[in-house]
Amino acid sequence: MVPLKVVIVEDEPLAVERLKLALKAAPDVEVVGAAHDGRQGLELIRSLKPDLVFLDIKMPMLDGIELADILAKEGGGPAVIFLTAFGQFAVTAFELAAVDYLMKPVALDRVRASVERARERIAASTAQERAADLEKLVTSLRREAETPSVEPSNQSLWVTDARGRVRVPLSGVDWLEAERDYVRIHSGKDSHLMRMTLQALAEKLDASNFFRVHRSAVVNLHAVTGLRRRSWGLVSVRLRSGAEVPVGRPQLRELKRRLGVRAVIAEEDA
Repeated sequence: MVPLKVVIVEDEPLAVERLKLALKAAPDVEVVGAAHDGRQGLELIRSLKPDLVFLDIKMPMLDGIELADILAKEGGGPAVIFLTAFGQFAVTAFELAAVDYLMKPVALDRVRASVERARERIAASTAQERAADLEKLVTSLRREAETPSVEPSNQSLWVTDARGRVRVPLSGVDWLEAERDYVRIHSGKDSHLMRMTLQALAEKLDASNFFRVHRSAVVNLHAVTGLRRRSWGLVSVRLRSGAEVPVGRPQLRELKRRLGVRAVIAEEDA
C-alpha cells in the first residue's frame, strides 16, 4: 500500500506532537510536514502536495476555514480532517459535507480511525468531488459561525463536544472563564469550550443572573455560596461546585451589594 502523505497545520506544538504520535501507530502514513499558522500551511500544501491534511480551525495569519476555502477553490487538493474545540461549529456541518473532524484534545484511536476513513474516501472520490464537499463545508461553517450560541430565550448555551451539539442550561453554569478568543464554560464537573470572547458572551447574558467578577471571569450569582479572603487583601468568590474565582478590587463592592447577606456571612466565616 502506498503511504499517505500527511501535512499537519496546527498552531499548538503539543497538539502537533500528539498527532504525530498517533500517526506513527497508523499503518502506511508518512507525516511530510507541519505548519504552525495558516499561511505557512498553505505554502506547505502547495509545495508538498499531500494526500491528507489535518487542519486546525482557529489559527493565526490565516484560519482553517479561510485555508479550506482556498483549497476548495483551487480544486484537486488533499482530503482534509479538521481539528476543532469550538462549540460554535455544528457537527452536522461536517457530516453533511462528508468531511471528517476531530474534537480536541484528540483521542489517539480516533486519529487512526479518521485516517482510514480518509483513505477510503480518497480511493472512492475524485479530487474535484472532495473540493466540492470542502466548499460546501466552508459555507456551512461560516453560516454556523454567524449563528448566536445563546438561545433567544437566554436560557441555554449550545456547545459541541464528542457527543455532538449539546444544550447547556444557563441555570447549571457555575462560571465562565476567558481563554484568549474562547470561553471555558464550567458547569458542575463538566466544562465546554466555546469560540467567542468573554465580553461578547457576557453581553448576551442576563445581567441579573451573571456578574463579571474579573476581566477573565463571569459567575452565575445563583451558584455563589460566599466570599473568602485571600492573601494580600484579595477576595475570591466561592461557588457551589467547590471552585473559587478571584474577584477584582473594582468589582468587589458591587458584587457584595448583589450578593447581600451571602457576602456578609461568608466574610465573617472566612
